[in-house]
Amino acid sequence: MKKILIVLLLLTYAVIAENVARVKSVKGEVLVKRNKKIITLKVGSKLYESDLVITKKSSSVGITFEDGTRISLGAKSMFSIKRFVVNPVKKDYNVDVSLLKGKASFSSGKVGKLAPESVKFRIPNGIIGIRGTHFMVEV
Repeated sequence: MKKILIVLLLLTYAVIAENVARVKSVKGEVLVKRNKKIITLKVGSKLYESDLVITKKSSSVGITFEDGTRISLGAKSMFSIKRFVVNPVKKDYNVDVSLLKGKASFSSGKVGKLAPESVKFRIPNGIIGIRGTHFMVEV
């Protein structure tokens, strides 16, 4: 009975949760930690809020968010998608992502033009405020 309840909850989450990004390129081994599970990413994989993307040695990944925002991660990186809401119709913007370690190249999509103040790109010792459309960072 407990297993059935867990499966139903996971199915409900899968139906309700909307993906916020897709993997556009993968080199080497790239993983996502989602709901205490580790999943290997491939081109076309969907990403969701609360995902933790992990690149292994000699690996990289290119990710495109629904608003056109792009991020490329280098080897040995960890990138967290805490929140990614870009809804121009409702004027609802809230982007909160973190580079925990590694290298990243970031290029903002619609959110960078419509509400750059709503973007939080966190690093271990600070937050990067978006005032332009492109930056690179290494942690």
